[in-house]
Amino acid sequence: MYYDVNLNIHYSVPEEVWAKIDNVYRNMPYWAELKGCPHWVGTGIDVSASVEPGGIQISGEMPENIWNEWYSTLKTKLTEVLGYEVGEPENGYEFKYWTPFEKKYLDIKSVDKQKIVFNDYSMFFWNQFEERKRDISAKPPYFVFKSPYIELKVVFDESSKKINKKNFVDFQKQLENVGIRTLDLS
Repeated sequence: MYYDVNLNIHYSVPEEVWAKIDNVYRNMPYWAELKGCPHWVGTGIDVSASVEPGGIQISGEMPENIWNEWYSTLKTKLTEVLGYEVGEPENGYEFKYWTPFEKKYLDIKSVDKQKIVFNDYSMFFWNQFEERKRDISAKPPYFVFKSPYIELKVVFDESSKKINKKNFVDFQKQLENVGIRTLDLS
């Protein structure tokens, strides 16, 4: 049977985490690395892994009775080494973003009750964040939104303190108008 699944492992993982993932791959049954690509081969088995924008992709052929146990074991082992539950994003498993996102205030395109969108079309949904903080006295001033899986920092880095303060206050009001409250760290 042919399978094609994505796992909630983002391409931004650091090298030391890739080493852990590689170790899990190598210890899975049917391991047979081909040309540097994670691969598993056997009778009726030809499965490979690749890193894609939608997460790690596992695809290929494997008999269903083998796949069910093999795939379950792979997800369990990856969950253990990564420290968060690994599964398919379309089944509700959240990505963990290993590199914090830092965006400039002047790059904000829109803010509404559900999300913030930047000029590069990246968007972040408010329900992704558990912590919402701000610090106008920091250099540069910032708002930070965090959870165990993602961090977004909005910085105010204009050369003028007066412009930074005005933009900071404007952004705080804009957030409050859509129901987003932040803890003041200043």
